[in-house]
Amino acid sequence: MNPKYRPLFLLILISSIIRLLIASLVELGNDEVYYHTYALFPEWSHFDHPPMVGWFIQLFSANTFLHSQLLMRSSSLFLAAVNTWLIFELGCRIKNELTGIYAALLYTASIYTSLIAGVFIMPDTPQLFFWLIALYLMIDILPDKDTVPSNKRRFLLLGFIIGLAMLSKYTSVFLWGGIGLYLLVFNRNWFKSASLYAAGIISLIVFSPVLWWNYKNDFISFTFHEDRVSLLDSPIRLDFIGTEILGE
Repeated sequence: MNPKYRPLFLLILISSIIRLLIASLVELGNDEVYYHTYALFPEWSHFDHPPMVGWFIQLFSANTFLHSQLLMRSSSLFLAAVNTWLIFELGCRIKNELTGIYAALLYTASIYTSLIAGVFIMPDTPQLFFWLIALYLMIDILPDKDTVPSNKRRFLLLGFIIGLAMLSKYTSVFLWGGIGLYLLVFNRNWFKSASLYAAGIISLIVFSPVLWWNYKNDFISFTFHEDRVSLLDSPIRLDFIGTEILGE
């Protein structure tokens, strides 16, 4: 084994054992049982979320043929380990191996990433996976001042990955917002490249089954979330922001 991966391997091993114990001992929550119905009754979208979490449950339970609490959560356990490796690689690419280890430690220490999305069945689990892959691609692509052909092709792949993230959770569309803001400030050359717009179209095509399902069902997902979240009716709560920061 490459020496640089030894601390990471130890971290993933220990954290995976802990998650495995939690997944085995803690009963399924109400939300998890609900998301299991995504796998039992597959659709292109659902009342409150896109379908990806149900597809992962199907994948890791042999299309729900294998029934157990642990198997239902196995996709979360697997992706938590993979995501820890991805965050390590991101840190290494940004600076060095020490940065990667610190990033992996912080990721593992987070209640949200390591426990909520790393053990339980949540739409956030596949979303985090595709989100990190998207970030991994962005680090190579976005700073490229010359928009070389290889990065143009990777931009198309990035569009596909963001589409998969959007199939996991609607908030993944903010990846495109981040890309646009970064390019506007640091690298406007990409706005002259057709690859940027082609990648956006690819994301939309990947996400289109969700749009079609919502069209056939009176856009129920969007109206549901619109009714739940409103800055006009619900003022910003600074205490909630503090709780979120501490929870991370």
